[in-house]
Amino acid sequence: MTTDRRHALKQLALAALGGAVWSLPLASARAQQAFPSRPVRVVVPYAAGGTTDVLARQLFELLGKQWGHAAVIDNRTGAGGNIGADIVAKAEPDGYTLLLTLTNLVQAPLLYTRTKVPFDPLRDFSPISELATTTITLIGQTDLPYTDLKGLVQQARASGKPVIYGTYGQGSTAHLMMEMFGHGVGLKMEHVPYKGEMPLINDMIGGQVPLGVVGANTARTHLQSGKLRALAVNGTSRTPLLPDVPTFQEAGFSGAERRGWFGLLAPAGTPQAITDKIASDVNAALAKPEFRARMLDMGVEFKGSTPVAFATQMKEESAYWAEVIRIANVRLD
Repeated sequence: MTTDRRHALKQLALAALGGAVWSLPLASARAQQAFPSRPVRVVVPYAAGGTTDVLARQLFELLGKQWGHAAVIDNRTGAGGNIGADIVAKAEPDGYTLLLTLTNLVQAPLLYTRTKVPFDPLRDFSPISELATTTITLIGQTDLPYTDLKGLVQQARASGKPVIYGTYGQGSTAHLMMEMFGHGVGLKMEHVPYKGEMPLINDMIGGQVPLGVVGANTARTHLQSGKLRALAVNGTSRTPLLPDVPTFQEAGFSGAERRGWFGLLAPAGTPQAITDKIASDVNAALAKPEFRARMLDMGVEFKGSTPVAFATQMKEESAYWAEVIRIANVRLD
């Protein structure tokens, strides 16, 4: 083969390689523009009618109109949300099966054995967007001998008795938050788990449990009636639902800075062009004022983020809750 012929073949190969490289962004853009070409299935691992389900249905109703394909909401309950999450973890990574779930996704593997949680939240999903956060509130009976957190701590220390409180579930964010609070102030805590908020509220009003932790929207209803009193909310800032109620942090106590979140995820390996497209469309929907106001009334404070930001957050959340669960010594198996 002559030198000229070798040179000509080399130039052709380089040209072909360059064309392939340049075609990658074009292919990515085409995939983004074409998605979705059929209905998207959104797995909600909680029961129909709950806040997560309502958020999913209202969000994807908006997106369905934009996409020209109605989304299918698939409620797959059981095992504290793990069954639905596992379905998505094992689905085809093409963007047509999504998971809309809660903070429990990163907490569950730390609370259960691997046999009960067959997925890894960091390895088996492609994060899309942190959709929103939710605030929980420490409330008490109105006849307690204190009206704020400092009074609670002083009274508990003076009595030498455990602080008895209820939450909406064993191993819930509310349960873990209160155990961290107790750890931080050196108080022994006695947790009374309930199956949901309303049984807890009823027992508090009936005088069976002095303190409880519920969603801010649930608390608001009973605070307005004068039947219960709010002591503090979690997070680093007050919630617009209860603007007069201080955070634990404001009251001088740590351990309750994290809020629960709602997140949207796809199976691991879903093309970035597709997750970016979904995130962009989702965040545009979350910006709609009427939608924001409607969900805020249910205790959902919209946020919206990018796939990269949500992936970073999930790693941080996993590390944070691992430490909390270790300190609280909470296991569910």
